[in-house]
Amino acid sequence: MRAKKILLIIGIASLIAIAGCAENAGDSSEQEAEDLAEGAGQDVSNVKFGGSYMYEAKLTEKNQLGLVKAQPPFTMETSLERANLIERYKYLNDKSNVHHVYAMSNDGKVISYWVAQGKVSSVNSKLTNDRQPVRIPDCDHHNSGNDCWKMVESPQMDGSYGTNGNAIFFFTTSGKYVEWNGKYVVSEEPMNIQTTVSLEQQTNTNSTNANGA
Repeated sequence: MRAKKILLIIGIASLIAIAGCAENAGDSSEQEAEDLAEGAGQDVSNVKFGGSYMYEAKLTEKNQLGLVKAQPPFTMETSLERANLIERYKYLNDKSNVHHVYAMSNDGKVISYWVAQGKVSSVNSKLTNDRQPVRIPDCDHHNSGNDCWKMVESPQMDGSYGTNGNAIFFFTTSGKYVEWNGKYVVSEEPMNIQTTVSLEQQTNTNSTNANGA
């Protein structure tokens, strides 16, 4: 029994020694890679495992730092992108604006036309958040932390779930509702359409669908 204990102690000591050697080898490899990264073109044949990664990473960072210092990004006082976004939202939120909406076939022909009052919207726009966190029943909050919560789909305002497809909707200048799920063009100014509109839309009904009914 005593001999077994001695062998066990020797085995543990050996494992500790091997782990120490491996750690030192890793430190040595990292240091070698960092030394190599100080200058390009050096001999990397003796670099240990992972050295090429460290070499390229350090070299890339050194190169990028030099470029940033030589050509620093300028500070913008104004942004035309933000100005366009602001003007777009202001324009689209004006109910007095009218839009010419051209429904198109897959081959690019105009098959219907409306004049919309105000904004053209997506049927998937929502007034409330479509996701909500709920607590998992019988979950141990103290041991699981935030794992006791999951995100689920929220009901829409009419109490239903799901999406509404891929379509747009708007109201015409006469107050009629229109929904379209094909290709379309929206323009503030009327477009010079040379082809004959192949589908006549009747806007004297309460609703107009994609088939022109």
